[in-house]
Parts: sequence; C-alpha cells; structure tokens
Amino acid sequence: MNKHTVIVIIASIIIASPIVFSGWNIFAAEQLQFSRAEERFNYFDIINDGKISVCNPLPFYLNFNRINIVMIFDEKSKGSFGIPSTTLPPVSSSVLKGVFKSQTFVEAQYLSLHFDGMFGSSAPVRIDPSRFFIITEIQTPIIGVIPYSVTKQYSGLDFWNIMNEKNDVFSC
Repeated sequence: MNKHTVIVIIASIIIASPIVFSGWNIFAAEQLQFSRAEERFNYFDIINDGKISVCNPLPFYLNFNRINIVMIFDEKSKGSFGIPSTTLPPVSSSVLKGVFKSQTFVEAQYLSLHFDGMFGSSAPVRIDPSRFFIITEIQTPIIGVIPYSVTKQYSGLDFWNIMNEKNDVFSC
C-alpha cells in the first residue's frame, strides 16, 4: 500500500473517532433508563437529596455532564434534582446521588408528599395530577466540548410508575 494512503486512512480514523464516539454517546443518552435506588421511589426522597438508579442498557460506556430531573406544576418549575458528571459502564446500573434545588422548597415538599400519597393510593385526590409533570434532561458533550441535551417529558404518574418499575422498562 502507498505510504500516503496509509497516512490518509490513519488521519481519517483519528478525525472520525471523536465524532463517532459523540454519536454513540448521544444515542446512549436517549436509551438511558431510570429506576428507584431504594425499596420504593417517592418524590419526597428526591427533594431531600436522594438517590436514583440509572441504567445504561447498551454495550458501551456513556459519559454525561449532568442529569436534571425537573418538577413542573402548573407550568412552573418547582425544583430540580441534579446529578453531576459521571461515566456509566456498559450494560449495568449505577446508583447516583443528586442534589435538589428549589426557589420554593416548602411548596415542592408539599406537592411531593401529596403526589406520593395520591399515586401510592394512600391519600385522596385533592390536586389535579394532570397539572404535574417531570422533565428529564441529560446533558452530554459532542466532541468533548459542545453541549447537547436529551430531554423527555413525563406526567407525574407515568414517571412515578417508571421509577417504581411498574412499566417493566428497566432492563439492567
């Protein structure tokens, strides 16, 4: 093989590697699954700097800058549970600790207790659950420096069911 052909092939591989890795990382961020870290998930534990289990079902590492789980009620953010940067190993789950931040912590606390009781069938419906949403945002880098976010929105009940593994989507 020609010396210049070898150089071009090696250079192409070196240039393409970060782009391919970033593409796989974005795909993996879209496949990320969440579940409870303890015996039972509830929103009250999340707002008290709780833990969640995160599953990477794909056969390669996933690197993300941040995961935010935002509580939305009446189209207003009541707080955000944030997990800092980490790398998840392939086909495994990891229990990650986060920090909850809120401008209206008392209101977030009340809503969390109410919806935990309501979704767990231990309290009557007093607040319309269709006004409560959870937004998950996974921030991952493209080529190591360009931020990219994968955002999904769930109803409060759907997210509660996912976290309590009632939908059987946690594959780790």
